[in-house]
Amino acid sequence: MKCLDLHSKKRQALATRLPSYTPANLFIRITIVSLIAVGVLHLISAVMKPLDGYSDEKIPAVFYVVMILSFTILAELQIILDNILERFFPIPDKIKLRIMIQVAVGILFLIVTHSLVSSYLVAQVDIPNAKPGIMMGLLTGLVFVQMIANSLAIARFTRKWMDAQDEMAEMKREKLNMDYNSLQDQLNPHFLFNNLSVLKSLIIYDQDKAVDFTENFTDVYRYVLQSKDKRLVKLSDELGFVESYIGLHKERLGKGIEVKSVIDKDTLDKDIAPLTMQLLIENAIKHNISSRETPLQIEINTEKEYLTVANTMNLRDSSYSTKTGLRNLVKRYEMLTSNELVVQHNEVRFEVKIPLL
Repeated sequence: MKCLDLHSKKRQALATRLPSYTPANLFIRITIVSLIAVGVLHLISAVMKPLDGYSDEKIPAVFYVVMILSFTILAELQIILDNILERFFPIPDKIKLRIMIQVAVGILFLIVTHSLVSSYLVAQVDIPNAKPGIMMGLLTGLVFVQMIANSLAIARFTRKWMDAQDEMAEMKREKLNMDYNSLQDQLNPHFLFNNLSVLKSLIIYDQDKAVDFTENFTDVYRYVLQSKDKRLVKLSDELGFVESYIGLHKERLGKGIEVKSVIDKDTLDKDIAPLTMQLLIENAIKHNISSRETPLQIEINTEKEYLTVANTMNLRDSSYSTKTGLRNLVKRYEMLTSNELVVQHNEVRFEVKIPLL
């Protein structure tokens, strides 16, 4: 069997990649924060210069270590907090609560870091009136670092929000396309003409069959109109529709089509995207020969969490497919579930495994 690769990977933006813990991104963050920490330390030193002749040369090495560590820890705590909250309060579902928690905890981190580091520096610097300058300079630097860390979170918020909006818009477009394609398949002139021709013949030669055919005909159109605004329907409803839909084709093709189904009763309450099976059966009939000598065989069965629709392969000479309907179906299920819709085929069999929801 060959598997069709119908999925594509999204590229991550810089704002999404930078908070990650790859070596390159971690090195960039630590470098930027360390430079800020050193700059803030020299700013504090410059503020204290007028006090007792204090100069830059008197900055102990341990001060650099303390500043770099404290600034780096604050920045990384913000990123860790963002990653943790993303698991429990994802964007955009719980954005208000997420922002409130992130701001509150971020401020708490800032206050604790400022308190600890300023207490240490004030205790180590034996200079009168140095405390205000140390605390103000340190606060300025820590706030700046926190703003940088938060800007990464805001950028990620924005990107995820835009992605969610784009996904919703794409879902609407895909649904409209699927609705249009499904209605087009059902209501195209050939489908109407073929079925009306069959109905006319049955009315003349077999009125009892004509009544059954008319019931199937109306059931098919009723289901299409009722389901076009739904994202999901029960498998039992879809199977009822497919039975009527196949009934129409059987009346026209006779022994040229054979359908076998084995459905686990436990799966009947599962959900499926409407008109999924119709698309697959329509494709099978459209692209393959269906005659008394070489009947088209279609199998429908359920296995665990999947519905399988398979058909024999005996392609028409004039058959041509853009696979647009199948691609639309795959995209539709990508929006509905993380379980993959599987397409497999070889020279004699075409099979699609549809996840049940």
